[in-house]
Amino acid sequence: MALPLIPIAIGVGVAAFGAGRKLLKSMETTRLADESKAKARGAYLQLAFAVDTIRADDDPIASEHLGRAKDFLDSARVMLDVATTPEAADAAGEVVSEGFEQVEMACAALGIEPPRRLSEL
Repeated sequence: MALPLIPIAIGVGVAAFGAGRKLLKSMETTRLADESKAKARGAYLQLAFAVDTIRADDDPIASEHLGRAKDFLDSARVMLDVATTPEAADAAGEVVSEGFEQVEMACAALGIEPPRRLSEL
């Protein structure tokens, strides 16, 4: 009578081990995604501050660059909101970086020093 229970117990143990391993891998991916999102969100907030504080009303070239930076900012916000993997969060960080390039070009057109990026601090 005890013999049929042994294979069942082994099968349940193997299934539980597999499920536990899958859960741990999922938790690790979530942790890495959260770390990447936090890093990208910090740069995003810095870009948002730069876009909101730099005024280029009198310079059409700087205004155009700031408009593009705003577009990159909006895209990065959406990407960060839906990012569930480290790769997706890193892609949002790249979009933020492109936005910073536009801010730097706007500052060059205005003749002012651009804000330092979070990665430079």
